[in-house]
Amino acid sequence: MPRSTPSLLRIGTRGSALALWQARTVQDLLTTQQPGIATELVIIKPEGDLDKHSSLRQIGGRGVFTSALQQRMLANQIDLAVHSTKDLPSLAPHGIAIAAFPQREDARDALISRHGVGLEELPANPIIGTSSRRRSAQILQVRPDAQIRELRGNIDTRLRKGLSDEFDAVILAAAGLKRMGWDAQITTLLPVEVSCPAPGQGALAIEARIDPDPAWQAVGMLDDADIRTAVMVERAFLRGVGGGCSTPIGAHARLERMHGIATVRFWGMLGSDDGSRLERMYAEWPAERAIDSAFAAADEMMRAVLPKWTSVALERPLHDRRILITGSASHLDALQGRLAHIGAQVDALQTVEIETVPVVLPDKVDWLVLTSKHAVAALDWNAVNAPLAAVGEATAAAIRAAGVEPTLVADGPGAAQLASQMIAIGVADKHIVCVLSDIARSELTDLLAAAGVELTVLTGYRNTPVTGMPDTLRDDIAAGHMEAVTFASPSSVAAFVELVGADLPALSGAAMIAIGPTTADAMTRHGLPVHATAGDSTVSGLIETLSRYFGGQEPS
Repeated sequence: MPRSTPSLLRIGTRGSALALWQARTVQDLLTTQQPGIATELVIIKPEGDLDKHSSLRQIGGRGVFTSALQQRMLANQIDLAVHSTKDLPSLAPHGIAIAAFPQREDARDALISRHGVGLEELPANPIIGTSSRRRSAQILQVRPDAQIRELRGNIDTRLRKGLSDEFDAVILAAAGLKRMGWDAQITTLLPVEVSCPAPGQGALAIEARIDPDPAWQAVGMLDDADIRTAVMVERAFLRGVGGGCSTPIGAHARLERMHGIATVRFWGMLGSDDGSRLERMYAEWPAERAIDSAFAAADEMMRAVLPKWTSVALERPLHDRRILITGSASHLDALQGRLAHIGAQVDALQTVEIETVPVVLPDKVDWLVLTSKHAVAALDWNAVNAPLAAVGEATAAAIRAAGVEPTLVADGPGAAQLASQMIAIGVADKHIVCVLSDIARSELTDLLAAAGVELTVLTGYRNTPVTGMPDTLRDDIAAGHMEAVTFASPSSVAAFVELVGADLPALSGAAMIAIGPTTADAMTRHGLPVHATAGDSTVSGLIETLSRYFGGQEPS
């Protein structure tokens, strides 16, 4: 065997009959394709299995069936975890990803009824069992007279209840019933146009520590490319919905090829948290654009189901929204009070510490460039007599507060825009001094150097990641209470992902908001969705973006 091939793979799984069936299927696939690898099943009980009485909404609903397995993987106690994809939140802990989608069964919902009839033929005021708000919302569209009752327990327990006098019908995933050989119990399969499935429903997912972990390489051979394409489109729709912890979401994609052209057919469903509004969509996209299109479609549909603005909402547009703000201490101080003033419940997490590094400018400076307000304190402003260029209004405002008017402020966000404007006015052969952070990206300096300038780069401040957070805040994050998270710098994004660690899946569904495009790029690199980016990279721009995101129109 190649040196990187593991001799033993420990496969984590829940202990239910269906979960064990899924794990043993993966076990058989692995040993068939790679007979030199031994496998071992490790049974783990997640919170969703330990508490069979509380509703999923009460115990969190995000990762209650998967987080325990992910934590064991991070602790190197298992090498793989087998999941029903529909149970996986849209975010994964740093260092873990889905290595393979090996199999997919029928994705539709199934109705089981002791009456032997379909949804529309059930008796008046039927009692229908389901633990899914997605299913509940869609059932009530067809049968508004239905009484929905919580249905928990393993698949065999729920099936038994569905055939008892306690319920007129229950709704279960067809995939589980078929895998267990119980498909004869299905009364009818609900069309996706009636009950749009959960994203990933029917698909198996195998998580592993990311490549180059040997387990990732071993299990990657089981991945079905067509299943991956369809499921990742569905999960892109799921990632695109921000700000709703209990939003009913349905997404189903089918990959079809005709004359060599791959097309994704997509059905989506989104309901409001209170169940009062429900929107559906159908679209066909070229396969190569389907993931981006699904993410954008989710954002558009969210606008349709959000509560409409009222006079109260216009004054307090973030009323009772739980917002987690991240960044340096000065950024948190500037943001926290203003968000609270417009109704937000604000949790502040310092992710970076800023240390000013005093700089001494060279004797000859033709242009002085600052890309952050944090660099302002590094300068002796009595010694500054060169023209100033600034990235962003926040930097420009800090320069003005020091008593100097910047000569040039970039028209748009990002260092590339400033470099383009400086090159356009003619800075070749000029001596440009850039005062940056110790971890600044090289985009600005690379562009200026390529234009033939004489360049001096000075470190004006250092970013140090914060390594801990209060236990109470960690508990609230893990419980899935946050509706939005804001980011103010690339360094803050990196520190945040490390700080939150294994609790990151609990933030699935929270709106992720960037202060500007550079920060948005960092979020993408770290596996976070970007639901909105402030056009004006300032505290005011961030607040305005949050207010617009959670409302049906831009507040006046």
